[in-house]
Amino acid sequence: MREAWRDLSELPGEDLTTSALPEVAGWISIYEELASVLRSVISRANGSPDSADLRRNLAWIDDRLAVWRDRHAELAGVVIDPNDHTLTYGGKSLRLTPREAHLLDFLLRHPRRPFTSKQLATLAWHNSRLSDAQVRTYIMRLRSRLREVGLEQVITVVRNRGYGVTAPLVAEEDR
Repeated sequence: MREAWRDLSELPGEDLTTSALPEVAGWISIYEELASVLRSVISRANGSPDSADLRRNLAWIDDRLAVWRDRHAELAGVVIDPNDHTLTYGGKSLRLTPREAHLLDFLLRHPRRPFTSKQLATLAWHNSRLSDAQVRTYIMRLRSRLREVGLEQVITVVRNRGYGVTAPLVAEEDR
């Protein structure tokens, strides 16, 4: 395991210049799965000599995941300013609440992956005390507000699985 991925700049078949959103979403899924598996292995390593190498590999995977998530946001044309919680898409801007901005940013960074209300409360807002009804209210309100910039269909409901971003994002003016 030592130094296994240190010399890799990308995995075979990876192309950061791709403009295909489904391909980008696929790479995000691959790196999320790799990170999940490696975190599980690290939790079982219990101070083995390979622990440091495993953590370095995980850091590399997390860096690649961040690169792919940034690429997805770039291609989607959706920009969320983390300081003033402003969404920009297709030449239009929309001021969001901090919770709305965090929720949308989280979903956009995990395309094609549904999350339950409880997962969203914990992962997007780091608040496991929010009820399912409160999360649903935020989702409904955000979906309604996104209509102002033409993104009303971006947040989808996946029956019996939760909420996600599955719709392709391409501004009308870019078509």
